[in-house]
Amino acid sequence: MAARGSQSNAMLYSLITFVGLFVIATVCAIVFYVKSEEYRTLFENKVNDTDKIATTREQSALSRIVGKPEQGKSHLATMVGLVDKLYKAVTGLDASEDIPADVKVNDAIMQINTMMQTLGSDASPTFGTDGVSLLNTIRQLKQSLDAERARMQQLGAAYAKLQDEFDQAKQLQQQQQELFVSELNKTQTLTNEIRNTFDRLQQQMQTATAEQIQSYRSQLEAEQARLRQRQQELQDADRKIKETDGLLQEALAKLEAIKPQPDVKVAAFRPDARIVRVDLQNDLVTLDIGAKDRVYRGLTFAIYQSNAPIPEDAQGKAEIEVFQVGQQVSIARIVRSDKRNPIAPTDLVVNLIWDPKTNNRFVVVGDFDTSGDGRANADGAARVKETIERWGGRIQDDVTIETDFMVVGLEPTVPPLPTQNELDADPTAQARYDTARARLDAYNQLLAKAGRLRVPVFNYKQFLYLIGYDAMAAKLAANQ
Repeated sequence: MAARGSQSNAMLYSLITFVGLFVIATVCAIVFYVKSEEYRTLFENKVNDTDKIATTREQSALSRIVGKPEQGKSHLATMVGLVDKLYKAVTGLDASEDIPADVKVNDAIMQINTMMQTLGSDASPTFGTDGVSLLNTIRQLKQSLDAERARMQQLGAAYAKLQDEFDQAKQLQQQQQELFVSELNKTQTLTNEIRNTFDRLQQQMQTATAEQIQSYRSQLEAEQARLRQRQQELQDADRKIKETDGLLQEALAKLEAIKPQPDVKVAAFRPDARIVRVDLQNDLVTLDIGAKDRVYRGLTFAIYQSNAPIPEDAQGKAEIEVFQVGQQVSIARIVRSDKRNPIAPTDLVVNLIWDPKTNNRFVVVGDFDTSGDGRANADGAARVKETIERWGGRIQDDVTIETDFMVVGLEPTVPPLPTQNELDADPTAQARYDTARARLDAYNQLLAKAGRLRVPVFNYKQFLYLIGYDAMAAKLAANQ
């Protein structure tokens, strides 16, 4: 019996051991299965993430696609570095690591397209499937530049030829003038001699006999004939000088016709800012200038269409006023615009007075109607000068080579010359007439000087258009 109990206990222990081992094996199998599933899921996720970066075919050809990776960098980091180098080569700017590659590429493409629009008719861009073919466009610009250089060389040769003709004509004129002066001196000397002889003969005639008088008269007639001959020679020399002067003026006219005449007003339409964003629903425009560029609230700008010629009256398509200024950008409200021709990001943003880098110099001359009632204001010119100085411009009293622009008003009126009765009634009438006459002379002299120095000249209306202040000026005049 004891042996049978011991055997039963041994079997029971074996059974318990077997069950325990079975349970442990089952738990281990379950744990292994769970871990296996977790690793499999993790592996599949890694495979999917890898496929998003590159397909299996692309992974096997990374060295061919990217090239040799830089030391210590992956193929992807090397590719990003290549994109940054290409972005800097196109834009000239260092690429930030926080900006995605697609944004950098799109920004580079937008800058290329914007530059093509800025060049306008100066460039005929070559377009590919994704936009402007930059290298082909640059080759075309180089060809156009070479052709323009060749044309300028031809013009230079023609200019040199005309300059030689001008120098020859000038030299001939100088010779003729010297000859004329010499003949004139000789004639004057001869005239003096004849006059002295005549006086002497006249004195002698008073005491001489009739025969002597006749002899002296013959001498006098001979001298008079010689004088008439000298006068004829003098007239011939004067005619030759006039002919030479005509040839000289003709050569000067040809010289002026062949000299290239630059557009003196082009500097007025140089863009002062770039439009970053347009919100037509709220009539807002975001500009890429801010406090760092000396922008302030109340500053106005005129908007011009970039791909269209500037109107003769300088009126832009819209006017905006800055009301919020940040460090890098500013926000402006749309004061005036055309719904049929809305503001676009490629438009030109212009203010004739304001400049972020310098202070433009102005000359203001004439009378101005700043109230809009059709009559010149006594303080009109002072108001224009005050506007220029308030927005950063400088005022000059005279036109010099440093003058940037001239704002011209109405021609000063001059009253009729006062009569003696008017002077008796009002002794100050002559002083008022002289003052008005002096203002008119100064007005004409400054305009002529601006023309000689090729200073851009704008009237008051063009001035308001070019600073984007026409609409606001009209409202202020209506409220006064």
